[in-house]
Amino acid sequence: MSITKTAAKQILSYFPFRYVNVGREFHMWLHKFEQMKSMDYGQIRQAQLQAMKEIVKLAYEQTVFYKRLYDSHGFHPDMLQDFSDVERIPIIHKEDVRMHGKEMVVSKYSPEKLKKLGTSGTTGTSLTLYTNRTVEQREWAAICYQWANVGYKPGDGRVEFRGALPSSKLYILDKYSRTLKINTTSITEHNIKEILEAILASGYEYLYGFPSALAMFAKFLVDQKLTALYQPKAVLLACEMVHDYQVHLIGSVFSRSKLFAHYGQTEKAALGGWMNDSRAYYFLPLYSYVEQNPDTSAIIGTSFLNDVMPLIRYELTDAASPFDQLPQKGLEHLFPVIRSIDGRMGEIMYKPNGDMLPSPLIAIALRGTRTFSACKLIQHRYDLIEIMAESSQPKDIVEEEISMVVKKLENLFTIDMNFQITIVPHIVRTETGKFKNVEVRIGKEPVS
Repeated sequence: MSITKTAAKQILSYFPFRYVNVGREFHMWLHKFEQMKSMDYGQIRQAQLQAMKEIVKLAYEQTVFYKRLYDSHGFHPDMLQDFSDVERIPIIHKEDVRMHGKEMVVSKYSPEKLKKLGTSGTTGTSLTLYTNRTVEQREWAAICYQWANVGYKPGDGRVEFRGALPSSKLYILDKYSRTLKINTTSITEHNIKEILEAILASGYEYLYGFPSALAMFAKFLVDQKLTALYQPKAVLLACEMVHDYQVHLIGSVFSRSKLFAHYGQTEKAALGGWMNDSRAYYFLPLYSYVEQNPDTSAIIGTSFLNDVMPLIRYELTDAASPFDQLPQKGLEHLFPVIRSIDGRMGEIMYKPNGDMLPSPLIAIALRGTRTFSACKLIQHRYDLIEIMAESSQPKDIVEEEISMVVKKLENLFTIDMNFQITIVPHIVRTETGKFKNVEVRIGKEPVS
């Protein structure tokens, strides 16, 4: 960023948030989402269908990729008359985006002049996605609409635990965006007090970030006996699978704070979040059209926000419990409702006999652990799982707790499963601070 832009942002950081950080598009879409509360199911479905027709027509007429794809499948936008016609539209996958991303960009935009976003790549090679400020304003409106359920208002300060920072700084205070950004790759028991002091000095009352990073932060607060010093208004979980043991730990440390989790992606193909005391995911029907692949249980989304690089019937790598499009009583404006997101397809583990086990079931075995700050399960073959525990505590204490974890895992995987224990001071994360809790390497050379 240039010196001029940096100086301008510093000056603007003192102005009211609504005048400098959000624009007309943000307020228009926030109003659109808020209007859903006064609409009945039929009205919302009609609005969904109209949005679906518009994005399909745009993609066909103004992108190289969709024109070629739809013509080759004998599909034309005029065929889309009601939701029963949606299945005529071919499904696309990550590999399509990886190979033809620039051809998915609407013709009036130049990919070289658009903002490029990269997915984390935790399920393979990262993707390059194209967007602009207009699309980002719509996305922020959707997030703010969700966060309003726990009291958040646009402009409220938040502490972010979402990855690495430049120059390996421990934290950065960005007054322009009202965020205190914590370097999640550098949090240790030795600097946790310094991080807490920065949070208290900021006055920000919302924690936001990766469940794994916030759980680690909470654990270090417990270890250093610092839990009484800070209780945020809410803890906002995002960008990773949320496991029960993480919810239990975060909820016990921040017992007076509201807890909210949303499910979304860089691709903006689907957005859902917890409502009230339910941990089911309630989706925003005017954000996207959400389906499910009956064969793989994978979520399929069509974004209504992104008219720069449309993603239509885009199959995600996340599997979910069975769902349909009907809402639940009392929250008729949010649908579908998905009871659980069961994990990325690459996080499905196997019993020695080949039966599958989704990651939420496996996470139960890790609930309530105290001697390690992170844990990763690596399945090298059907009958061998490596348990990699991150800890700075004495080996014998850690091994004692891991032995209890192994007993729980044996109940899931059967006694025919072999477990190999590895204790390390640090589990390597990606550049964003993420790591996969589950990694399946079946078919690769197993460890000795």
